[in-house]
Amino acid sequence: MKVVMLSVLVTLLLACSVTSKESVVSADRLEAPDSSAFSILDSSRDDPDRSDLLDPEDLDQVFETIAEASYSPLPNRLNAEPIATLATELNETSGLAFHQGTWWTMNDSGNSAALYEVSQQDGTVLRRVHPLNSENRDWEALAQDDRQLYIADCGNNRGDRHSFQIYSVPWSDLLQSKHRGVVSSAQMDIRLSDTRPESKLHAHNNDCEALAHVDGQLWLFTKNWKDQATRLYRVDTRKSKQSLTARATYPVKGLITAADFDPESRRLALLGYRIGFLSVSSFIWILPVPEEGQLPDWDNASYHRLDPAGQWEAILWHQGDLWLTRERSVLGSAQLAKITLP
Repeated sequence: MKVVMLSVLVTLLLACSVTSKESVVSADRLEAPDSSAFSILDSSRDDPDRSDLLDPEDLDQVFETIAEASYSPLPNRLNAEPIATLATELNETSGLAFHQGTWWTMNDSGNSAALYEVSQQDGTVLRRVHPLNSENRDWEALAQDDRQLYIADCGNNRGDRHSFQIYSVPWSDLLQSKHRGVVSSAQMDIRLSDTRPESKLHAHNNDCEALAHVDGQLWLFTKNWKDQATRLYRVDTRKSKQSLTARATYPVKGLITAADFDPESRRLALLGYRIGFLSVSSFIWILPVPEEGQLPDWDNASYHRLDPAGQWEAILWHQGDLWLTRERSVLGSAQLAKITLP
């Protein structure tokens, strides 16, 4: 029965998959996804024990087969190399950070307010630590500087949140913490003053899943279900309460799930995905940031298709390469992966 399901799924998705062979295209040539198909990504989250769902390993095989049959290898197509399958405790991983030899992640809404140190070798949990006075309403992103780890509680699927929270945890405390211990944290309250709350599940422009540390500031990127763009907000890490207006809007033609900035190359990476009828494609935008204080240079941004398909939720520059985590879904198991850049 499983073989038949695999064959049918491959046949259907191949028939409906995108036929374009280009992996780097201009923004005006991308088609917006159909957000009504979003339920395909969350079907396994609602009931992970459903017997009619395929195993994550089988689904990985399905989408690898689709990618190989639909697209030929291209120089600018980015391939995520699996490094480790994450522990089941991290099935909803949604952020990634690295500091002094340790990898950290966390889960999004519906999970505890906890940071997890994970093993690069096998994806097991090495430490679970709770930031004091924090709540996981919908944690979606991690960002970092040399002194602090930042946690963005900014998820807003329904569109009705009036404010977001960003927690900061000192690295010195976190690295000294014990398994199942606690660490201190400080809270910032963020309001987006140029938008109004809406109660329209996956049909608004108020969602947010991406945070990056850039030149002493935190850059927050929205996930726009309605117009498939993203807005950039700059957060002052010194202020506990802030009301912000967007500094720029970028036509990413998709749903942005993560961001990170590499200060050495001055490149900003935006991770996202596009949904069509029975097709899901992941992508990465790479944008140069010319100088400190300047906005990203959209005119010189490049768009890259990301293989394999999956619900990729976090991105991190590390030693010149890009590291990712993927949430468990019908598109595959929770995973730590690496993109080696030329």
